[in-house]
Amino acid sequence: MFTLAAELRHIMEQLESALADFSQTLRQQVGSSPIAGCYCLPETPTGKEHEPLESIVITRQLNGKEALEATLAAFSRWHLKADCSAKASFRLPGFIVLPASTRPLITSRVEAVNRQKQAFRALVQQLDDKDKKFTLVHDTFPGLITLQVYRQLALLPYAASRLGFTWANKQIIQKVDKNKLVEQLMQSRLSPPPLVNEHTWQQCIDREIYDVKRLPAHTELRLRRPVKTHPMVNVRWQEPLSPRQQQFKAHLPLLLCQDELPAITPLCNYPPTKVRQRRAARIGGEPLIPRLHIYPFEP
Repeated sequence: MFTLAAELRHIMEQLESALADFSQTLRQQVGSSPIAGCYCLPETPTGKEHEPLESIVITRQLNGKEALEATLAAFSRWHLKADCSAKASFRLPGFIVLPASTRPLITSRVEAVNRQKQAFRALVQQLDDKDKKFTLVHDTFPGLITLQVYRQLALLPYAASRLGFTWANKQIIQKVDKNKLVEQLMQSRLSPPPLVNEHTWQQCIDREIYDVKRLPAHTELRLRRPVKTHPMVNVRWQEPLSPRQQQFKAHLPLLLCQDELPAITPLCNYPPTKVRQRRAARIGGEPLIPRLHIYPFEP
């Protein structure tokens, strides 16, 4: 454990050095009047992370130098903030536009930072036990939020004609193989969660296996798990690429290297005043296995 901790500290030192070089380069290249904007979101207080989310109000919109400083602070915000939940990660949607001529330089700096982020994550993931990972990271760096360290800096690969900030409030839907699900349940039968009686746990798993096996042969299974509302940005490219438009997560400000400024649709409060009508979901009814978000599906 000491060897892993020492190596983790070394990677963190390299990451901090790479980020310092990137920040200095960014300051030099944006000039005295940065073209930047970001949207400050409210922090989630400790204990409130599981409460239903009915609205999100943009606390402040920053532009120019203020947005640049907020962006640089966000890129290195890796530690827990007092009175804020460690389970609800920090987000700062936004953008910074740099001259097209800076792309080679900015690309090299971004790649240097992201390589160290990947190395940090790869080292933590060497441990196959969740508790061991937690102990390694938090004994070495108390108060560190690993997700915020893992997040890659995003440099758009092409010039954009439009950035449309929006909110994603979707569900993850995946097809589930019945036989693999039964195998998964059989394995979990041997590992009851903390504070759960072993016999009670096994009875619960046995019932879930029975419910899966008694389904008609034509019934398929789907995982349908809700995803927390989070900011996204729809990017439309200047060139006629395919696809012409792509969607990116807006956890941190995007970096653009281009001379022609994109049109910006700012991030507004959630929920929006106009909600696009979606097709009715084909997966409905009661879940077959509620704790795993498994639903029956008849095509």
